[in-house]
Amino acid sequence: MSIFVSCGGNHRQEIDSVEIANSYIDALNTSDYNELVGLFVDSIRFNEMDYVRTFSREEYRSLFQWDSVFAPTYRILSVKKVGGELHLKVSKECERINFLHESPFVTNEIMQIKDGGIYRIDIIEYVDFNDSLWVGNRERLVSWIEKNHPELNGFIYDQTKEGALKFRKAIAYYKSNRDFNNRQENN
Repeated sequence: MSIFVSCGGNHRQEIDSVEIANSYIDALNTSDYNELVGLFVDSIRFNEMDYVRTFSREEYRSLFQWDSVFAPTYRILSVKKVGGELHLKVSKECERINFLHESPFVTNEIMQIKDGGIYRIDIIEYVDFNDSLWVGNRERLVSWIEKNHPELNGFIYDQTKEGALKFRKAIAYYKSNRDFNNRQENN
C-alpha cells in the first residue's frame, strides 16, 4: 500500500505506509513530540481493546510527556499490510514496565493510514502481558509508598510529567529500600 501526499505545488511524492509506521516508532523512541503529532492526520486516536481515546494534538502533549519520562523503547517486531491497514506486533520496554512487568510487553496493533498520515491506532491484543505480575508489583509499590513516602501518594493515577517523575521516584525509593534490606539480610 502506498500513500500519496502533496509536497508543494502539484508535485506528489509516494510515501510508503510502513515508512510512516517506522517514523512513528522512531519519534516515540526519541521522544520527539512534534515529529510524532505531525504523523497524525488530525486528532490522535488510540483504541485499547474497548477503551477509546481521542486527543487533540495539545491534549496529547501531557500523556506524551508522561510516557517520555520513563525513556521507553518501542520496536516493531513484525508488520503486515492488510488492505488499507498495517498490522503490527510491537514491543515496549521502559523503566516503569521493567519494574511492574519485569520484561517488555508485546501488543498486536492495527494502524490505519489515511490522507498521508496516521488516522488511528488500535491495540487489539496483549500478546505477552502478565497481568497478575503487573498488578502484584503495582500493589506492593503503592502500599509501600503509602506507608513510607506518603508525599508521593497518587502517583499511580497522575499521567502528567510531574506524575511520571513521582512514579520514577517511588520506584527508586522502593528499589533502594529493597536493596538495602537484602544487603542487611546477607550480612
